[in-house]
Parts: sequence; C-alpha cells; structure tokens
Amino acid sequence: MRGIIPVVILQKLEECIRNNGGEDDIATYFDLVSGTSTGGLITLALTCDSALPHIDKNGSSQIDLEALLNNYMTMGKEIFQAQTSFFGLRQFISDKYHSTNIQNLCQRWFGTRTMDCAKVPALIMAYDLSKGCQKIISSFGEDSSCPVWVAARATSAAPTFFSPIAYNGDLLVDGGVIANNPVMFSYFEAKALYPECSKFHILSVSTGGAYHTMSIDSTKGLMNWADQVSPMYSTAQKRTTDFVMKRIPDVEYIRIDDPLPEPVKMDETNPSSLQYIKAQASISASAHKDELDAFAKMLVENMEVRRNASETGRA
Repeated sequence: MRGIIPVVILQKLEECIRNNGGEDDIATYFDLVSGTSTGGLITLALTCDSALPHIDKNGSSQIDLEALLNNYMTMGKEIFQAQTSFFGLRQFISDKYHSTNIQNLCQRWFGTRTMDCAKVPALIMAYDLSKGCQKIISSFGEDSSCPVWVAARATSAAPTFFSPIAYNGDLLVDGGVIANNPVMFSYFEAKALYPECSKFHILSVSTGGAYHTMSIDSTKGLMNWADQVSPMYSTAQKRTTDFVMKRIPDVEYIRIDDPLPEPVKMDETNPSSLQYIKAQASISASAHKDELDAFAKMLVENMEVRRNASETGRA
C-alpha cells in the first residue's frame, strides 16, 4: 500500500512537467521505466495500456495519475483478505492472503496484453526461486511476450503474503527479494539499449519506510533476531545500491527516499493510515519540488532530442 508514495511523487513531477510547458504523456519523457513490487505495478500502469482510467490529450491516451492514486486508496480491502481456518492455524501452513485476489486485480488492470505493448521500454524485477537468481521481465527482452498481468503478479508476490507464480518453468516471487530498488539492473539494461548514450539521468522514488538499525541488546538470542533479519537485509540492500549509483561516472542519480515518521505496514488497509501515507507523500513531494522541477525542465528540453534521435543515440 506504500505505493501511494511514488504515485504522489509522480503527480508532482507531472505538475512540474506541465509548468515547464510539457504536455506529453509522463511516461514518454523517459527512455526506460522500471519497478519492483508495488513499483512494478506502477511501472506497468504507466507504460502499458490498462483498464485504469486514462485522459485523452493531444491525440494520445495518458494515464490518469489521480485515478491510479484512488485505486491505491481503495484496493487494499480487495487484495489483502487473510486466509482463516480453525483457530487461525492456516497461516502457519499457507500464505497470509488469497493470491487469487491480487491476481484478479492484475488481470482486471491489464487483460490479455503482453509486455511488448509498452509505449516506452519497461523493466520489471522478480526473483526466480527455481534458479536462485534475478528474473528481469522486460518489454524488449526474451520475455517480451509475457502477459503483463503475469509480470504484475510476479513482481508483487511478496513471500509469506502471496504464493509464487509459475511461468515458463520459473517460480517467481517479489523482486524485492533481490532489488527493492531496481536501479542497478535498470542502468545496465539501459547501457545495452542505448550503447552510445554518454549520460544517464535517473530518478528513483522509494515507498518510504525507514532505515533499520539495531542496538546491542537486540542482537542477543534467536527471538530478538527473528524480526530483525529481513529489515536488516533490506536496509543493507538499499544502502549498497545508493552507494554504487552515486559513484558511477556517467550517471546523474536522484533518489527520493524520505522515511515515514510513523511506520506503516505494506498490507495496511485502514483508511486513516492510508490518508496518513498520502499526506506524508505530499510533504515529501513539496520538500523535493526544486529537484523535481529541475528534472522536469531537463525532460521537457530534451523531448525534441528524444523524439528525433535514433534508438542508440538517445541521451
């Protein structure tokens, strides 16, 4: 549900694009859009035709970000329906939620469309349990014929929340297992897509949360460690990604990753908590207005270059 945050940030970016004279679909200002987990759902909504409401403008159909946000504010009640049984024991031997609900939502959004329908190159991160490695589902790779709903279902199959999905012999789960922030995979794929590009301008938006820290007392005993391991690895992954990306010479890397003052669960459905996320996202968007405005100005100024350049010459 913290996907609310990047949607609000994207709304602010779109506003900045409009203020700088840009009228095109927000996705078309980018040469590659990528995402993991809930960010993967947003990526697919931005780049692939869907049943979500669109706006007809300048002869093109553009995603209605306000409608996408409204979907996020209400869809939790549908997808996060806990499995129950005698004394609630089912959750010890199965996933927390019915996977049919998230799958139905993915199919309703994307129907029978395949990844190669994306209006700009799109990349979705998943993790293959059967091979023990990353799984990149993209609109331009070997899995370009993959149904969009399958990519959406795979990238959002958070372990313990939803069951994995099998596709072409792979057993896929949430890409957050390997890349909560998919930017490094995206960068290397972009290098292959645009080999003559001399500078990569990357905007990376998180879903909030916080950096996990521990005290000496919390490192003692198995019970203390039980709830620490997963957030510890997640924080280490995020820190490593940011460390590397900020030191790559041909990358201009902007990362918006403001922590939520009060933690909110990924599967939160309480309306007041969701309004809290939305309000904090608006605060974050305002705090980064100058960065977003400068980035939007660059996008608008380069639109004609993007529109006219060859596929290997885009910058």
